[in-house]
Amino acid sequence: MIELENVSFSYNGQEHDGLHDINLKIADGECVLFCGRSGCGKTTITRLVNGLIPQFYQGELHGRVLVDGQEISKFPMYQIAAKVGSVFQNPRTQFFNVDTDSEIAFGIENEARPPQELIKRVEQTANDLRIQKLRNRNIFELSGGEKQKIAFASVYAMNPQIYLLDEPSSNLDMTSIQELREHLRLIKKQGKTVLIAEHRLYYLMELADRIVYLEKGEIKGIYTPEEFRQLSEQERECMGLRAVDLRTVFPPTPRSIAPIPVLELQNVTLRYKK
Repeated sequence: MIELENVSFSYNGQEHDGLHDINLKIADGECVLFCGRSGCGKTTITRLVNGLIPQFYQGELHGRVLVDGQEISKFPMYQIAAKVGSVFQNPRTQFFNVDTDSEIAFGIENEARPPQELIKRVEQTANDLRIQKLRNRNIFELSGGEKQKIAFASVYAMNPQIYLLDEPSSNLDMTSIQELREHLRLIKKQGKTVLIAEHRLYYLMELADRIVYLEKGEIKGIYTPEEFRQLSEQERECMGLRAVDLRTVFPPTPRSIAPIPVLELQNVTLRYKK
């Protein structure tokens, strides 16, 4: 279980993106979607759970963040990484190798696993996520969506109990988003705990158990998917949220405007000389 008890945090030198008096419990195996306008604090919550706050991002922290009853900030990063896997918005920021197989194996390699176990785990990861065609590739030759798949695979190979994803769809096309949804469906079926900070909501409506809406660093509402769908389009727009069903989204109809003549000729006579 993940618990945030009276958590407040402010970044050094910043007046936004902080948190104010957050109280939240997340059960094992639960998928929780954090949403809200940019700067509302959803990414900050993920950084608290994976230990990046306060070990990497400095600021003033009050309250406690507990994972399985233990305060996460008191553990070294390598111990946290064995339990909590993170997939960032820009996958390039978490790569340590230039080829895909080495990147997938990087985390488990740092756990000093035997070579045969590394090979087996990389093969199993590629098969489970259906990314065999991305094996033995140069990372710098991959598309943005393919890089995101490798970033997810490197976390999946370590088999953490908790997955944190920070706007994982931001650089993906529609096909890649559908594939990401299937990866999330897979780990949820395995009983993993999943926390996702996202702006795009539609692809997560069938996966999220709860939706936490934040505004200016405070939790303003917690919804089930059914309750969230009951919000009107106007209410979601006022909350700064995107659509939950793309089938209801249509491009605006352009207004019919009388054409303005670019060239006009009146009473023109033309004769060519012989």
